[in-house]
Amino acid sequence: MITRPNFFAVVFFAFFLILLYQMLSILAPFSSALLWAAILTLALHPLNERVLSVFKGRAGLAAFVMTIFTMLVIIVPSIILLALCASQAIGLYEFASGGFQSSRLFELWNNYTSSLSSELLAHPALAGIDIKGLVVKGISEVSSTLAGQIGPLLKNTLLLAINLVVMLIALFFFFKNGESYYRSVMGLIPFTQEHKQAIEQKIHDTFTAVLNGIFLIALIQGIITGIGLALFKVPYAIFWGFLATVLALLPVGGAALVWVPGALYLFSTGASTYGIGLILWGLILVTLPDNFLKPVLIGRKANIPPFFLFIGILGGLKVYGMLGILFGPLVVTLLTVFIQIYQEEFGTQ
Repeated sequence: MITRPNFFAVVFFAFFLILLYQMLSILAPFSSALLWAAILTLALHPLNERVLSVFKGRAGLAAFVMTIFTMLVIIVPSIILLALCASQAIGLYEFASGGFQSSRLFELWNNYTSSLSSELLAHPALAGIDIKGLVVKGISEVSSTLAGQIGPLLKNTLLLAINLVVMLIALFFFFKNGESYYRSVMGLIPFTQEHKQAIEQKIHDTFTAVLNGIFLIALIQGIITGIGLALFKVPYAIFWGFLATVLALLPVGGAALVWVPGALYLFSTGASTYGIGLILWGLILVTLPDNFLKPVLIGRKANIPPFFLFIGILGGLKVYGMLGILFGPLVVTLLTVFIQIYQEEFGTQ
């Protein structure tokens, strides 16, 4: 028999799911802006706590100051850098495409390979491979892909302005009431207090480890690489700096995959002094700090196996874009927590 409580539960959850779906549909166009606002709020939470104490607990005033600070120091410079990066990506694509047609890049390739070991390039394993064509095509595809991702977003001024306004409004309320929002969401999860604490700790540790130990270091390496390339006269330095930031997320190679070819390019064009300078710059300021900064910033709290961290980052980038740098490892970590909860609740001895 259908009892009154059961009928009420069915109707309630049916309407609840319909309303939840409609709400998600309303928020979907602004999902990126809201997610970036949440990430910035979490990243700047320690600073927000200090500002809140300076203003003696006046949350509205502290949130307003933090929102203006985030806009001027992080958001506006990021938009400017993305615009410059997109412009250089388009320029590099045109250069690579024109060079492919006019053989300018093939002449540069001959100078480039003259600084390498001819015996290495003449190895039988490389005999049937058109290395020149692959390199030129690779440069064209990388630059065109980046321009295709960033260009339309920056060109659609109205969409960019709307998302920026939504992000700033969300930042203000997240700074002001973010902790109460978080507690409300955690209160809806039907887990024990111990399980909730375990989930909260894993989220905090993973976010801190990925943001400080991976994303922040990659950003620093990309900026330093870009500055070095600009100082030593490598063309399209902003684009290559952005690419170095992305490659710095990889466990092998990292930013060296950008500044080492940059140094070889300088040698191939006869700028040997600049090439030596870029090598020293890369070794001292880019590669060496990475060896001791990561253990200090990551620590042992997150306890994420390197392989799963690597897969989480690459898979997250593929599925969620730049947001996947944080979402990928977070999904991997939360899955391990839920597996542990399942083992505790339903597993056998």
